[in-house]
This record gives sequence, structure tokens and C-alpha cells, in this order.
Amino acid sequence: MRNQLFISLLAATLGTSIFCANAPARAYEIKSRDQAPDEFKSILQDFRAFVGEEAHTLSPETINAKKVDLSQLQLKFAHEVKVFFIGETAGGYRNRLDFKAVEGSTVTTGKIFGDTSCNAGDAKFANFSKFCSNPNKPLANKVAPNRPLNVGDWVNLGSMSAGTKLDFLLHSNDINGGIYGTDVNGNKAKGIWSLNTALNPDGMQHAISYLYKDYLILGFEDWWGGGDKDYNDTVFAIDIGKENASVVKPVPEPSATMALFAIVGLGFLTTRRRRAA
Repeated sequence: MRNQLFISLLAATLGTSIFCANAPARAYEIKSRDQAPDEFKSILQDFRAFVGEEAHTLSPETINAKKVDLSQLQLKFAHEVKVFFIGETAGGYRNRLDFKAVEGSTVTTGKIFGDTSCNAGDAKFANFSKFCSNPNKPLANKVAPNRPLNVGDWVNLGSMSAGTKLDFLLHSNDINGGIYGTDVNGNKAKGIWSLNTALNPDGMQHAISYLYKDYLILGFEDWWGGGDKDYNDTVFAIDIGKENASVVKPVPEPSATMALFAIVGLGFLTTRRRRAA
């Protein structure tokens, strides 16, 4: 699902007041949708269109058109960056979402969500099945952030200054030990997918992007080689601030984006059931 829309993902900047060059990894508190900003809560139901239905393969043109624009993965203005879990269709795969922030010579990495599967216990949430087609129960002996998420759960990454570049990395089925394959050099490698296709061990594009109501939305494909190419295995929204989002090229406009999803939902083509891990 995507058009030139891909909309350049503006990345974030992690403030030097919080992070230093070799700072140890921080633990982030996962907050509930009830604690989310009012503007997010008011449009939360809209985001279900960006999850779509399981295993609707996207055309190569659609995938390429929504590639994250790395040239714009940089905050133009300081902002407190927030990451919201929207939904997933990954089934047996239980992925992990990390971030990487680069500001000058300072590189900061951290885990946001350790298990990006949907919480089966959240099923009373309105339109739950549209956000979460394959919910899971928590694994034994796991605590937050390594437990399934409710729709709208979120993390505040902190105040980020202008100039920092941000990447997000999906560790495929990490909580179950990860998924391994053969990289472009013929070596065994773990499936960890970056927004930057050049960094992915299989050399494939694993993320697509959208812009909706000043939020950047990312959808990941978690299989080696692009798998079923539905790009909704883990879907999340990023608040980088209206001022930053305003310089992203909204092509097509949000209304056209939603229409595009309607078309995709009706039949962008093959359906294939995901294997259980």
C-alpha cells in the first residue's frame, strides 16, 4: 500500500540532555491509550485502515512508491517524539521494535516494544479484529516491554533536538529466538530490518510509510525476502510534531490515502495464510 506517498519519514532527535555518546540503554515506560494525547485518541479508530487485512500482497510499484525517504529522516525542529502501536497481522511471529537515533557523532539505540503482537485480552476494543487479526496471549515469565500490546499503547522517547536522524529496526520473531536466513553475501544472518533497505541482510525493502493527520505511519514486512509483501506485520505511528510533519510531502493527500487503502482492502491480489512460527 503506497504511492509516492511513502511520505518521507521525518526522523527524530534524541536530546543530548537525556542521552550522551555512550549512554547505557534506557527502559521506556509503555503507556496505555487512555494516557495518550487527546488528538491521538480522537483519531485512533482511523488508523485501522493502515493495518488492512492479512496477506494482501502489494504490487512492486505500490511498495516502491511508499519507500521511506531517508533524505527526510531528520527532524527540522525540536520535539518530544512519541511512538504508538497501531496493530499487526504477524500471527506466529512475535517481533521486536527498536530505534536508532544519530545526532552528530552520538548514536543512541533502544528497545521500544519487545513483543509487537496484539494482546488477545484487548478484544473488547472497538474494531479490534481490524487492528489485530492474529492476537496472542503473553508468553510465560515475560514482563513489559516483552508482552503483547493493546491497540494504542505508546512510548515517549523523550525530547529530541533538531538535526537528529532516526531509524526504526524490526527484529523478526525476536522473542522466539529470531529468524535466520542467508544474506546477500551468502552468510547466515538474523532477520533485523531497517528503514534503510541498504542495511537489510536480504537487500530487500521491509518498510513502507504514510502520513496521516500529522502522524507518520510505518508498516513492516517481517519475512526474509519480503515474504507475502503485505507490509502490515507491525504497524505503528510516530508523533514528530506538526511543524516537522508539515515539511513532509503528503502525496497523495490523507483522503486519497484512505481511498487507496479501501482499494487495497478490496483486492490487492493474493491471499496467503501466514505460517505459525
